Amino acid sequence: MEKQRQQARETFRKMRYGMFVHWGIYSLLERGEWVMYHEKIPVSEYESLMHRFNPVRFNAGEWAMLAKQAGMRYITITAKHHDGFCMYDSALTDYKITNTSFKRDVMRELSDACRKADVALLFYYSPLDWHHPTYKTDWEAYTRYWHGQVIELVEKYRPMGIWLDGCWDKPHDVDNIWGLTKLYRTLRRIQPGLLIANNHHQKPLPDEDIQTYEQDLPGENKAGFNPEPPSQGALIETCMTINNSWGYNAGDTNHKTPSQLIRILAECASRDANLLLNVGPKSDGTIQPEHQERLREVGAWLRENGAAIYSTRGKVFASTPWGAATRTARRIYLHIWNPPPSHLLSLELPRRVKSAKQLRDGQRLIYQQHEKQLTVELPEPLPDSRNTVVVLEV
Repeated sequence: MEKQRQQARETFRKMRYGMFVHWGIYSLLERGEWVMYHEKIPVSEYESLMHRFNPVRFNAGEWAMLAKQAGMRYITITAKHHDGFCMYDSALTDYKITNTSFKRDVMRELSDACRKADVALLFYYSPLDWHHPTYKTDWEAYTRYWHGQVIELVEKYRPMGIWLDGCWDKPHDVDNIWGLTKLYRTLRRIQPGLLIANNHHQKPLPDEDIQTYEQDLPGENKAGFNPEPPSQGALIETCMTINNSWGYNAGDTNHKTPSQLIRILAECASRDANLLLNVGPKSDGTIQPEHQERLREVGAWLRENGAAIYSTRGKVFASTPWGAATRTARRIYLHIWNPPPSHLLSLELPRRVKSAKQLRDGQRLIYQQHEKQLTVELPEPLPDSRNTVVVLEV
């Protein structure tokens, strides 16, 4: 069992880049996934949304192909968010997509499409539930319910992993209150290589694999969600929105530029972390064009520079004011978007450099090395202002 888990962990680490998808009946209101809570919409009123939900333009194959074009190696999608509505055919509730006029199980379709496209699939699931009647009245009954649903997701769809979010609602003694270790060990008896993430904003439990940073680079807490530093041995992942919203928000046009996204991806890899970049599809099942365009531009950059992201490790230099850095056993990749004014990049590097060249076209660069000091002459201007990658053979 442990061998399968470790193999899955190494596969996940090498992927480096995935698509987060926040999609549910809240997309009908076009004001984000927390709209029920923020606007204090009564349960009976919010429930009626399911009868209007009919995503006739949803195409699982197109989603999987967009992820491939973007250079993403996995998708993590909301099977159930805090509003309690299930986007899959659960046997444990009637509050689900197969009881809408759409009727189809979108998680089954996406699971099949991802398998065909060789894109891994993970399921986001919220233990927090604003809808289920026992959440506030009968904790034992509710625990049986949500544990049963997570077990159901693993048994029905065999995802690469489960991504939990909402245990921060009851943060004290989080393992015992939510019954996490018991659940995790049940899941691994079903699927030994299953990866587990829990965005509870605390140090990962021994049976958790992925430590997630929400809207921040690993080790930072600007957004206020991430008090714990990266834990030794954990897989590290940053989940981040393209604009400021997770679920579809028609009024949020503050989209990050492709340059920003390319640099965020490089900075994550340089900190030995994956980037899980979010899209919030519309209620008709389509992903908004502004996000598709950005994903495809990042994907085009990765087709030329992917060797500097996939299967690399980070933590190469203590400081990289000029950009970021990643590494393999025999290569160091310098991601440069903020070069020194002189365009002479000086680095302290104890390993002997055999060559320096641009990654995308192999053009050799002049460099000098004296003991531990390396100086590389960068092209001026940089060939790619978004992120020019220089590869050092060592």
